[in-house]
This record gives sequence, C-alpha cells and structure tokens, in this order.
Amino acid sequence: MIGASIIVIGAGIKLAAPLLVPVLVAAFIAIVTAPLVIWLCDRGVPRLLAVLSGLVLDVAAGAALGFPLAAAVATFTARVPEYASMLSGQMEQLELWLAGYGIHLESVYDFSEPTWMLNLATTMAQSAASFVSQMILVLLIVAFMLFESTGLREKLAKIATPSQIDDLSSTAHEINTYLVAKTVMSVLTGILVFVWCWWRGVDVPVLWGLLASLLNYIPTVGQIIAAVPAITLALIQLGPGQALIVAAGFGAINLSIGAIEPRVMGQALGLSALVVLVSMVVWGWLLGPVGALVSAPLTMVIKHSLTHSDDLRWLAHLLGPSPKPAGKPGQQNADSADELSRV
Repeated sequence: MIGASIIVIGAGIKLAAPLLVPVLVAAFIAIVTAPLVIWLCDRGVPRLLAVLSGLVLDVAAGAALGFPLAAAVATFTARVPEYASMLSGQMEQLELWLAGYGIHLESVYDFSEPTWMLNLATTMAQSAASFVSQMILVLLIVAFMLFESTGLREKLAKIATPSQIDDLSSTAHEINTYLVAKTVMSVLTGILVFVWCWWRGVDVPVLWGLLASLLNYIPTVGQIIAAVPAITLALIQLGPGQALIVAAGFGAINLSIGAIEPRVMGQALGLSALVVLVSMVVWGWLLGPVGALVSAPLTMVIKHSLTHSDDLRWLAHLLGPSPKPAGKPGQQNADSADELSRV
C-alpha cells in the first residue's frame, strides 16, 4: 500500500509540476522573509507596511540576481560565434594530429559546426526569460503568503495543540535556518568563483559566479555541474593548461565551502548524504530544475512529517544521517564524567 501510494502521489506531482513549481518557490521565499515581517508586526508596524518591507527586500534580492544574470547571458550569447570559431580551429588541429596516427574524427562527429554551443546559449536565454516571467507570479504568491503568516499563529492556536504548534515551529525554524545558511554560503561561493574566473581571464565571469551561486543549492553535485561550462569555456578560450588551472580553482573553492558549510549549518539538514543525492534526482525528475534546487528542504519536510507518524517513524530514521560510531567503554565513561562535571 505504501509503495502504491508513493507512485500515485509521484504521478500527481509530475502532472501538476507547472502549478506546483511557482508555489513551492514562493513558499520557500516566504519562509525566509516571514520572520522579518512577523518581527515588524510584533513591534507595532502596520501589517501592510511590514509585508511591503518584506516584498521590497525580496524584489531587491531578485533584481540583484536577475539583472546581472540576464546581462551575462546576453553577453555570452553574443560571443558564441567567436567561441565556435575557436573550437573549430582547435578541432581541426586535433584532427590533423590524430590523422597522422590513422584516426579520423570526422567519421565519428562533424566538428566543423559546433551547434551545441548555440543551443546552450539559446537554452540559457530562454531559461533566463522564463525565470523573470515566473518571478512576477512568485512575488504575487509571496505577498499573499506573508499576509497570511502574520495571523498564522492565531489560526493554529484554534486548530492545533501546543505540542503540534511547537513541532510546526521547530520544522519551520530548521528549514529557515537551512535556507538562510545555504543562501549565505551560495553567495560566498558565487563571489569566489567570479573572482577566480575573472583573475584567470575566463570570459563572462559574472555568469559563472551566478551559476555557481544558484547551483550551490543543489547538494553534492551542484558545484560539479556549475564548474563544467566554465572549465569548458576556459579550454576553448585559453587552452588545456589554463583549463586545468581553472578546474583546480573550482576544486579548491568546493573543498573550502564544503569544509565551512557543516560548521555554519550544523545539523540543520538532518539527512544522510545518500538521501540528499537520491532526493535531488527524484525531485529534479518530478519538478524539473527547480525541484533539484529545493530537493533538500522538501525532503526535510517529509522527514519531519514521518517523525510524527507512529507507523512511519522508522522511515524518518532511515532518512536521517548515520549515527556516530560508539566510542570505547573507557571513552564513554570519560564523556559521561565530563557531562556530569558540566552539570
């Protein structure tokens, strides 16, 4: 029954993806913005003014991301013919070199017109335009959600017990903590990638910085995906040696951020690495790229929901991180003594 229910729910989510995606994005934006709105309302600020303040902050953040992204995509698209010409020249040299060893690349693929770059640029431009149009609908939904958030506590007090309200507040707090911490780390990642690509002479460094910042929301593999186009462009534009240096810089940035993130985020995620990776694949298939971006918080919500079910609590434990290995008996006694001394 559980398996059949999951299949039916998954099919429904897949069919309703065009409707669910803007609602989900709006929900996560509202979760991040709601504490500010509620804080202003608690200090006597009129609800309309508090909501408008939250919306202004959201619009400013969206503009800071959207306008540079659109300009960078336009710049990259305009330079695609130049990159295609560079790639054709490099492939001709490679073909001549391999022909001396009896290997003919043209029999495998025609590199004379690398249309994949033009297709990539077109896809990026279409995605940017779709992003801007979707954000108008998203902001409208966010506005109504923020209005509702100011009276949500009173509504919940009438329909839920204090323990249930505490559970909901704890879940919302953990999701908010994760999203805020992830946003800070994503901005830091984008800045580092931008500076590195700019310093190494890779074209359109703003685009690669913004791409790294966005894809950092995808756990585990997001930064790997973000590094591929920048390294490919470095290979075409600057040659293999510089491309290796650019790749090494991406690796250093990823390792540095990977070392900092657990300290900043703590146990906010509360999911095992395998679950994070599988959830990214599943939500990406169900909801598209946005599903991959919000896969971690969506899975967190599911895990918390399962925790409060007596029949499915075991599944919540499976989704959680692996427990730390037990230490030696002597070490356990020492830890217990330390805890008692602190008390």
